[in-house]
Amino acid sequence: MKRSNPRRLATMAVIGVVSLALATSGYLAFNHQHARAAAPFHNPLLNVTADQGDINDFLPPSAPPALCASYTTNPYNNPAPNVDVISGDTTVTVGTQTGCKAAQNETTIAVNPHNGKNLVAGSNDYRVFNTREHRNDGSGYAYTTFDGGKTWANIQLPHLTYQTGATGTLSDMDSAGDPAISFGPNNTVYYANLVFSRFNSGSGVVVSVSHDGGLTWSEPSIVHTDGVDSAGKPLPTPIFNDKEWIGADPGDSKTAYVSWTMFQPSGSPIVVSATHDGGQTWSAPTTVNPTFTAGGITPYSQGSIPQVGEDGQLYIAYESAVCQSLNCDQATDYDAVIMAKSHDGGQHFANTVVSLDFDFPLNPHVGRSTLTGENFRINSFPQFTLDSDNGTLWVTWADDRNGQYDANGNSVKTNGDVFVASSHDGTHWSKVTQLGTSADEVYPAIAANDGNVAVTTYTRAYNPTGINLDYAAFTFSSDDGHVGAVKQKRITTQSANPQIQFVGADAAVPGAFLQGVFIGDYTAVAMASDGTYYPCWTDFRGNPGVNNPNQDVYVQAVASHDN
Repeated sequence: MKRSNPRRLATMAVIGVVSLALATSGYLAFNHQHARAAAPFHNPLLNVTADQGDINDFLPPSAPPALCASYTTNPYNNPAPNVDVISGDTTVTVGTQTGCKAAQNETTIAVNPHNGKNLVAGSNDYRVFNTREHRNDGSGYAYTTFDGGKTWANIQLPHLTYQTGATGTLSDMDSAGDPAISFGPNNTVYYANLVFSRFNSGSGVVVSVSHDGGLTWSEPSIVHTDGVDSAGKPLPTPIFNDKEWIGADPGDSKTAYVSWTMFQPSGSPIVVSATHDGGQTWSAPTTVNPTFTAGGITPYSQGSIPQVGEDGQLYIAYESAVCQSLNCDQATDYDAVIMAKSHDGGQHFANTVVSLDFDFPLNPHVGRSTLTGENFRINSFPQFTLDSDNGTLWVTWADDRNGQYDANGNSVKTNGDVFVASSHDGTHWSKVTQLGTSADEVYPAIAANDGNVAVTTYTRAYNPTGINLDYAAFTFSSDDGHVGAVKQKRITTQSANPQIQFVGADAAVPGAFLQGVFIGDYTAVAMASDGTYYPCWTDFRGNPGVNNPNQDVYVQAVASHDN
């Protein structure tokens, strides 16, 4: 069995709390792998959202420029029918990405349930310069379409951060990221962001609301903050907030839920807050994890996704460790995908293990999990959707249970695969179904409507011996929660180099640097009522004919008959 060093789990859970000067937070989970040696091996599920991959601009002058700076022309073809949604981008003027167009990564997308041509997407968007940091930082943008993804308006969310004119509490926040969007009734769109300070311990969760399908946005409402007062002055805190997600109630435009991870000395539990007045006010956070008992779910968790059923029941998927004790040092301990269910609006939860979760191997050069030969960090957090037509819950994630390992438990070659499971009640779950190829798949997303299911993912299937990535879809029909015949479709029209932006220091070789250490921590897909689905991913081609290669947000409308 390939294992982590579980004794480090509890202490690693508060990395970001101990050293916010480095702007990091983390969660160390361990993993089960069948047919592995028992040598110690730890895979930190370090979702370092607080640096969002862009701490490269604090690297020494000896750091090389990002690859995007080396291009004089764009070598890629016209990407159609893939659509680059980014317009009005800026050019980076400082740091390793000088001369490159600003990056956009870590995508989210949602479709209007009453107008399938109206979609809103979002990403970490670095096009705005922060004068107190002296570099670009995440600022929060919405990308809105009313023609099914042919054209997109780029709209800056107002006053999330210092560089976008925030006042009061948010005036100390230098970055907005971890975007998550959910549509409710009556053209209402909720857009959640993590916000945090680069200079102090402040962090929090905010939500912007649109009532016209994503064209105009409210001032941000504060869900929760720590480490900052109402005037934006720093306060001491042992807490760091991370990796939020939002789910709107499909039957009530005034109700939505935000879940996130609250890193603290006692662990990293998932918490949730609710609004019942359209995002104007939010309830105090409620803990989603159960009280720990031996052999149960621990407070070491990350990667939560809330969804609301037609009956108003709240479901939250997340990853956690299941351990005999809080030391997590027994052979029977394991990582798992968890589903939490609440009948009372998030006040109390019943938590169920959906499946074991087998993490990716640690890359000593990157200091986090990666695919073989790649430098960008990855994770095994679940994505989650609810088919409102038949009530089926679908969960997906990627892991490396099929990777190759030597007798000492060291990774020889990753083989990330996508997995799905379904349920009709959130408690009883189907057998896990494997999707994927003999090459790596990672960062899957899932959408379902009226029995049509689309799972989209990065894949190396079209460039198995190289580093280039594509985005692909696995689609099937299911009226009863069983996976039907699966069809595979290549979405991207050309494989592209993920090392194009974000330089990082080599953690194993002093003075050395790595290209392409961050592409975002997730991807997205939405599905309209007619079965058309909209993959949304970080692409590396830039916009051929317009600018040179860089990280941009891409979307494509895929009709159900094109699968």
